[in-house]
Amino acid sequence: MDIIATGQEYWEILDAMDWWIRLIVGLSCSVIAGALVQIIAKGPVMKLISKSDNKYDDAIFVLATPLINAGIILFGFWLTINWVFDDTSTNSMLMSTFIIIILLFMVGRFLSQGVEMFVPVGLQNLNKRAGVDLEGVESLLMAALKVAIWAGAAMVIMAQLNIDITGFLASATIISLVVGMALQETASNLVSGLLMMMDKPFEQGDKVTVMGITGKVVDVGIMSTKIKTGFDHLVVIPNKTISGKEVVNFARGGSSDAPKRVNLRLDIEVGYDEQPAHVKQMLLAITRKCDYVVDDPEPTALFMNMLGSSLQFRLNCWVRDYADEWVARDWLLTNILQECIDQGIDIPYPHMQLKYDPASVAEQKAAEEASESESRAAEKKRAQEVARKKDKKETDARMKERKKMRDRIDELKQLLESTEKTDEDELSEDDAESRLSIIAEITELELKLNEGGGDADD
Repeated sequence: MDIIATGQEYWEILDAMDWWIRLIVGLSCSVIAGALVQIIAKGPVMKLISKSDNKYDDAIFVLATPLINAGIILFGFWLTINWVFDDTSTNSMLMSTFIIIILLFMVGRFLSQGVEMFVPVGLQNLNKRAGVDLEGVESLLMAALKVAIWAGAAMVIMAQLNIDITGFLASATIISLVVGMALQETASNLVSGLLMMMDKPFEQGDKVTVMGITGKVVDVGIMSTKIKTGFDHLVVIPNKTISGKEVVNFARGGSSDAPKRVNLRLDIEVGYDEQPAHVKQMLLAITRKCDYVVDDPEPTALFMNMLGSSLQFRLNCWVRDYADEWVARDWLLTNILQECIDQGIDIPYPHMQLKYDPASVAEQKAAEEASESESRAAEKKRAQEVARKKDKKETDARMKERKKMRDRIDELKQLLESTEKTDEDELSEDDAESRLSIIAEITELELKLNEGGGDADD
């Protein structure tokens, strides 16, 4: 009781002093209170929060500490003003309004920084849990939230300043309607882009066919999708158009262990004198020697049709990566043709016979060209043999080089997967740089594979 009585006595003495003394005492106490809160926050409170396993509570507390300090000091200033001046005085009202405005600005700043800190983390967690890709809307979402935060703060501040915002809201509503109607097409593309990012019919790097355009997806934006064709043409397609069309994705058709597997079919025609069993076994034997073709599913050779002057067979196989589709086709056709020549399998082609009258003219011309044709045939045979050896050497070297690059990609991906098991926050700067270099090397090797595949816009 003595302490309370003594405090009341000192308060009465202080309350009887001049206004400027009370103002100095009140402001000083507010600053001291803010300093004490700062010391307590950085001391025992921070140690207590640091013991928690949750890493986000530390960030929230650090972010909120300036707001708490400013709030304590501004609250003290407000109490001091109400104590020193009359509540209805102009000075008291102006100072109170000014303090509220500053406090609202601090709150808006805190919320804006919170958006910058937690929106990327939230989208990243959502991508992992829901299996969607929302990285493209990160900047748009952050901008929209910041605009909403500062617009709300501005409206509250104007209300404190007794500014009539009815006309402003009406004008903003009309402007929003006009802008919305003008940007209807843009909004449609935006919504379609967001839905595509969630549905993910394709990703960057996939080979797709959209509206008859075949190529690699180089960018999936919120407004449009960019596809690079085999002729190095960049095609930009609005997302609204893609959402209403059929999309063929070559990178998603295979199994989980071979998502880029693609089917390759070749139609081969031989003469009627050939045995179907012989031809089918020849096609399968050559196909099994091709390193680009996978063993599972097994390749098949089928007798498809009996045409006017030939028997038609279909070779059906699967290539491991659609980047190898055209080089695999080249390898198979080259070796099938050579095997037909070596085994004497007839490959029919249209014939035309020209008759001369009198017949002696044709006989005389044939006799004159006999020796010349024989020498040309021998020269052609020698040239074919040289070309065959050269082409086989180049083809084998290309196959070996592509296999080497693909093995290197698999090795790098395994190395990258081993580093992904480590928490990103625990990665050192050297480890982060190593991950970036691995990703860059994988991208470069895949680009070389695609460029050497002979792919084209069919």
